[in-house]
Amino acid sequence: MTDRTLLGIVGSVSADSRTRTAVEIALDAAADERGVETEVLHLADYDLATADGRGIDNHEGDTADALELIVEADAYVVGTPVYRGSYSGALKNLLDMVPRGEWQGDVAPFENAAVGLVATGATDHHFLAVDQELRPAFAFFGAHAVGGATYASGADFEDGELVDGRVRERLATLGEATVELAAAIDGSAALGSLGPAV
Repeated sequence: MTDRTLLGIVGSVSADSRTRTAVEIALDAAADERGVETEVLHLADYDLATADGRGIDNHEGDTADALELIVEADAYVVGTPVYRGSYSGALKNLLDMVPRGEWQGDVAPFENAAVGLVATGATDHHFLAVDQELRPAFAFFGAHAVGGATYASGADFEDGELVDGRVRERLATLGEATVELAAAIDGSAALGSLGPAV
């Protein structure tokens, strides 16, 4: 995946975000080990419009900038805090603005793209949100989610820093695996032709 961009999407509206810390660990590992360019789209840094059915090209300002990062990226690491057993409302709002299926004569963002998934929560009670909520959302877009995902609880952090070595290692592996999956998709006629199920 040389000369490609791995975008970290942080679905948190908190400036001091454990989710961002986790996503950046995955991105850093991918950049160090695989030599890819990485960027971060942290929703706390963007004043996004509310999804209202407008096409992706009909937005301005922060919303247009955020959507452009998604369009231009080749693969993604998506992280979210878990609220009430699901991904954040801010991330849902962003995803509601992203087109699906054929778009401008090509595939839409996320379709046939590799996506690594990360979630954080106050306790371990919500770790299944990755597979029950986040993974189906990206399947809807026709993305290829990395087989494993990473969940980090509040106990894994201290003063905003991730202190659990096993979680850190899982995040690093996730970042590298996302890049490897993206390369496999690029090299496969079969994977590259798959899209949304409907």
